[in-house]
Amino acid sequence: MCSSTGLARSKLVESGTKCLRLRHTPMKTSRTTSKLTVSIAGLAAGALLLAGCSSDMDESSMDDAGSVSESVTESASESVGGLTDESSEMAPTEETVESDMESVEPAVVANPLPVFSSTTLDGQSVTQATYEGKPTIMWFWAPWCSVCRGEAPTISEVASELDGSVDVVGVAALGSTEEMDTFVSDTGIGNISNLNDPDAEVWSVFGVASQPAFAFIGADGSIDVVAGSLDKEEILERAANLG
Repeated sequence: MCSSTGLARSKLVESGTKCLRLRHTPMKTSRTTSKLTVSIAGLAAGALLLAGCSSDMDESSMDDAGSVSESVTESASESVGGLTDESSEMAPTEETVESDMESVEPAVVANPLPVFSSTTLDGQSVTQATYEGKPTIMWFWAPWCSVCRGEAPTISEVASELDGSVDVVGVAALGSTEEMDTFVSDTGIGNISNLNDPDAEVWSVFGVASQPAFAFIGADGSIDVVAGSLDKEEILERAANLG
């Protein structure tokens, strides 16, 4: 039986006697130490490798994210820049707007003439449609009017000078057809058309209440009624503005 005392342990070792108590603390040989050293070194290297991979992956991911962010930023900048350029090209400038406004001609608004119907002294039927869109001068007269009789030759001369560029039409009222015919023959206004308006219905349509009077009708349907006599120059000047 093995003693637990130091003396007995020494003796047993010296005598070569084997005792289990002698192996309770294993001896570390050089081979074991080497294995442990290699294992520890391997673990350390693996840890470093993992750390390096993780670091590389993080740096690579960050680099990729940075590249994507830069690419998106550049694309957005290019898109915004393109839109800004297109907007600046499309936005009208003050000069462009003024130029466009100058190039647009004002529309001609046709004013319908007052509705009427009548006949000429030679029996032709006429209505307001006969004169629509045509520059026309209407001269309102009466066969017994001395002022009209004195003005008649001027009207004849005006008609001759205008030579159809502006229609000149007499509107006779407040008399008989025979009196009207005699007036035309006596004053020499046979070169213009004269309406037979015994009851002054056409006069009323144009707002004429006395003679002589004029209605200057533009090609656009505008009407300018002038009461009283006009000399040749005034009539021609007004005729030039009828279009």
